[in-house]
Amino acid sequence: MDFRLGPKAEEVRRQIRNFLAEHFSDADRRVAAQDGGGHDWNLYRKLAADGWVSAAWPKEYGGGGRDPYEILTLYWELSKSGFPWFALLNNSFIGHTLMAVGSDYHREEIVPKIASGEIAFALGYSEPGSGSDVAGARTTATRDGDDWIIDGQKMWTTTAHAVQYIFMLTRTSTHDRPHRGLTMFIVPTDAAGVDIQEIRIMGGERTNAVYLSKVRVPDANRVGEVDHGWSVVRFALGLEQAIGFAEFQERFVENAGRWVQERGPDGERPFDDPRVKEQLAQTAIHTEVSRLLRHRSAWLAARGRDLGAKGAMTKSFSGTAYLEDAQNWMDLVGPAGLLGEDADGALIHGAFAKAFVQTPVKTIYGGTAEILRSLVAEVELGLPKSR
Repeated sequence: MDFRLGPKAEEVRRQIRNFLAEHFSDADRRVAAQDGGGHDWNLYRKLAADGWVSAAWPKEYGGGGRDPYEILTLYWELSKSGFPWFALLNNSFIGHTLMAVGSDYHREEIVPKIASGEIAFALGYSEPGSGSDVAGARTTATRDGDDWIIDGQKMWTTTAHAVQYIFMLTRTSTHDRPHRGLTMFIVPTDAAGVDIQEIRIMGGERTNAVYLSKVRVPDANRVGEVDHGWSVVRFALGLEQAIGFAEFQERFVENAGRWVQERGPDGERPFDDPRVKEQLAQTAIHTEVSRLLRHRSAWLAARGRDLGAKGAMTKSFSGTAYLEDAQNWMDLVGPAGLLGEDADGALIHGAFAKAFVQTPVKTIYGGTAEILRSLVAEVELGLPKSR
């Protein structure tokens, strides 16, 4: 079988690599890594000017009409390079969601501004006590004439400090099941009563806690029907979960492959150790499986077929496999593996250390592995709900 993505995807790869060579130097990569916020307005607007922010959208909404294979390649190349692309990813999902379930106002006023690079969004799903179980949201939205008053707290709202809006899930009523009574809103980050506080996580990335006190938003900012926000958030989450982490795994196995060929002072290579050979092979296998799972999601999207829980499967496997490999490599390489990029004696520019501290959270992003496995069991295998 031929698993290549086709000439159009390869042309996207060429164009993005040229864009990165022109606009994203190694010094830029270091700055982005140190900042950890996942967004750079200057770089983002350069992408928007070249049409990449809205590349996946239909042309009638200002998009490029690119197919899923081209978009997979776009995200792959940006992410693998270390480009700060979180807002780009969020905006692509949110733009798709607004086109699918938003109002005419959203499609005519909000979507074109996303495409032009004028505005950007953060995701406001998780809360203290309900991270992956987003249906447990307790942030409330109460109707007040033509407006809504929002009170509560959101966690892990990456890029909220840098963007204009948060795509926020709220509870508008209480029903017998937590999935009911949810409503989605577009909340301005500069609205009165919004307080954004920085959180630094173990891998060096910045995320945020957002506190909301009597935040007033107009009903025009509501996305979807009142009390039916679960269908909106499931649509957006399905797009997010199908991404996975295969490009990070590919970069990691390439770095590991270079290191194992380096000769030490005794003239020996790490590759001469059977344990290293075995781990390199296992990492390559995990990477290939993750890549093919992601390709399957793109293939389903290209044919207009329902993803089901395939996205959850992709994200769950790639996140846990990457974590396992990062930990196993650290056991093999020893203390030198803990040295960061700028430390004397760092191995392959600190790649082992970076993967070791960054992989634990990748089993949490977009839903914990446990929650995602529950989705696979329920949707793909027809097993009873576990929660």
